[in-house]
Amino acid sequence: MDRRTAARAAACQAVMRPLLLVVALAVGCDALPDLAVTHLGRGDRALAEGRYGEALAAYAHAHELAPHDPRVQRAQMRARVSLMAESPARVAADALEDVAYEAEFLRGTEKGLEAVCLTALGNVLARRGDRDGARLKLAEAVKADSNAYVAHAALGALLAGRPEAAAEAKAALERALALRPDAPGPLAGLGKIKLAEGDVPGAIERFVAALKAGDDFGTRLALGNARLQQGKHVEAAADLSRAVQMDPRSPEALGLLGQALLGAGKLDEAEQALRASLELRPEAGTSIALGFTLSRQKKSLEALDVLEGVLAADPFAPPALFGVGMANQDLGRTPQALAAFRRLLALPLEGPQKQLVADLQRDAKGRVEALLAAQEKAASAEEKPSKAKR
Repeated sequence: MDRRTAARAAACQAVMRPLLLVVALAVGCDALPDLAVTHLGRGDRALAEGRYGEALAAYAHAHELAPHDPRVQRAQMRARVSLMAESPARVAADALEDVAYEAEFLRGTEKGLEAVCLTALGNVLARRGDRDGARLKLAEAVKADSNAYVAHAALGALLAGRPEAAAEAKAALERALALRPDAPGPLAGLGKIKLAEGDVPGAIERFVAALKAGDDFGTRLALGNARLQQGKHVEAAADLSRAVQMDPRSPEALGLLGQALLGAGKLDEAEQALRASLELRPEAGTSIALGFTLSRQKKSLEALDVLEGVLAADPFAPPALFGVGMANQDLGRTPQALAAFRRLLALPLEGPQKQLVADLQRDAKGRVEALLAAQEKAASAEEKPSKAKR
């Protein structure tokens, strides 16, 4: 073969090489084992119905049979990105980098997935603590597809805990609910907004509706907290007990459960829950509840020790002042009790605790009057024998 013929052959091979690669890949895809095809089909159905765990399991089995098939790899990426978009808490922290890469890759190569990919990227930013960046990315997702449920739901969930964005959060969650009625995430989010607005019955209605779709720790905890605010201590204790079963090491769940049990009069159980919560995370409200529990158990010295610890950090904590006064009163320490009650009565009626302070001051005033009356009676009784001796 002369030089000119060899050059033409080399050029032809260069042109044909990519085509041959494509053909080889296509042949490889067509040659998927029947069982791998079955796994892919089951995974696709599960993914379309939002059963991401099942989809990932099916795709993993397909990958075992065809580890180099691009369709299998894309299916796995779609499932992981979809899971990140709709249920970000279920994605492990060490997988965030991979999911972010996959979301960017699919966004640029597959039509119809832009809003899902942007939502996944927004949730990755939120998990990393970049809430402002997440908000911008999720707003971009909503703009990309105004009918994307996951984009509205994720944006609403992100903003639900920010008072300055409550209106925007509410609008996003309501839009998500309109797109997917009875979706538990938006229902729970709207319940939390209603609870923040003071609409406790409305919040409870939303939480109960959300739990019908399946039990969830955060929603169960929120429902128990709402019922606790309503003063329904027995019902609150039932919900919070379930929350503790789901996460036995949650200091918040244990603390709220202790408060509910205290209100229900189950003092020994309340003490156990409150102490368990404080072992995990010291917190003033939980310590105050423990102090009141101990006081009601007539463990007044222990109650004083706990409540005075609260006052050491915050000398003007109204419930702690009342509890110290009550414990000293039970111990017969009238001067100390009067001093604590008078400190409470001197507090101004202002701020978010205004109603609580007013209620405690009303009770403290009655106790001060009773203590002073008892002192006068005792003094009068002492004077009579001395006059009789004269």
